[in-house]
Parts: sequence; C-alpha cells; structure tokens
Amino acid sequence: MDIVDYHPDHLYALRKLYLDVRRQTFTWLDTHQYQLSDFDRDTLDEQIYVALWRGQVAGFISIWQPDHFIHHLYVDPQYHHLGLGKNLLAKARSEHATLSLKCMTQNVKAARFYASQGFKVISHHQNDEGGYQLMRYGVKE
Repeated sequence: MDIVDYHPDHLYALRKLYLDVRRQTFTWLDTHQYQLSDFDRDTLDEQIYVALWRGQVAGFISIWQPDHFIHHLYVDPQYHHLGLGKNLLAKARSEHATLSLKCMTQNVKAARFYASQGFKVISHHQNDEGGYQLMRYGVKE
C-alpha cells in the first residue's frame, strides 16, 4: 500500500470510487442524481491524498487546508480492513496537528471508525440530508 499525492492520472478512478461508494453507503438518501463529475466539484481546491493498493486506486482523503477539515475519506469496500483508512488519516495527521470532520449520524460504521482513530464528537447538527456530528482530533478537552 502507498499513500501518494493526487495526480491527474488518478482522476477517473477517483470519480468512479466516489460515486460508487456514496451510492453504496448512503442508502437512506436519494442518490440517483449523483454523477461522476461530483468528485471534481466536491474536492475543488482541496489537498488530496490517494491510497494505492498494488498500484490500483483504492481510496482517498481530501482536506480543506485553511480549516484543517477532512471533507472526504472514502475507501473502496473491496479494500476495507487493510489499513487504508488509518493510513490516509495518518498522512493527514502528519501535516495537521488538529483535524475536524462531519460524519452523518446514520453512518454508524464511519462514526465508529473515526472514534477508534481518536476523533471526539464535539456537537450534533441537522441539515437537509439528516443529522450529523462534528468530530475533532487533536484538541484537548
């Protein structure tokens, strides 16, 4: 496994991964309008690191650097439990002393993962897609 900086050669695989995993994960949402091009819009101006497994794009993390905010962390389900998510977070932590993210309340698996990696729930909120929790890493309580 390798964690590398985003390169334009990764674009199509990342678009597909982002679309497919969101459709598989967010079963409580209407995902029929999701498109391949969503990746471009949703990661614009973000720092992106790509997880490669045997040379294949297997996941990514995108960070809005001004706020140290993890906007996206996705791993293709066929590569779950191989440490890719942990390694993507480790890369982010190596560059940011503190990090925050939003995790949808119904995405229990993701919330458990982030908690296992040291993220703490700071607050709970509602938006058009349902509830979410704001989580932070690296902040003393």
